[in-house]
Amino acid sequence: MKKIIFGSILAVISSTSVYASPNNGCGLGNQLISNQNSVIKQSLGATTNGTSGNQTFGISSGTSGCTKAAKFVSNEKAKSFIANNMDQLAVDISAGKGESIDMLASLLAVEDKATFKIKLQNNFSTIFAGDDIKAAKVIDNIATVAG
Repeated sequence: MKKIIFGSILAVISSTSVYASPNNGCGLGNQLISNQNSVIKQSLGATTNGTSGNQTFGISSGTSGCTKAAKFVSNEKAKSFIANNMDQLAVDISAGKGESIDMLASLLAVEDKATFKIKLQNNFSTIFAGDDIKAAKVIDNIATVAG
């Protein structure tokens, strides 16, 4: 039992340190809680974004510190999914498998999911180019790579 608890704690700590960025990208949480250099501040920013539901609007409109996607992705659900699941999507794309890639493929109505996963995995560094990448840029990069 102790091994399971220790393993769970270790997994949370390591994932936080590996995938935590200096801020939550954009949205009300990023605007209100600046200098998000700790897990607590990042959590508060993400919670604010999640509870206020404004991050998706900010990405679509280019407000609240968000950058509007340059390339048009017509599926609003896919845009929202990418914006709200960037960390898990990054993990799954790097592995070339996972529920978030499956969901994204479904939202984008991808017919050949195996090829889609391979394209995303092979272009991970292009899709997630930098630690402080914004959701709009990830959307653009996925559209470019998968298109």
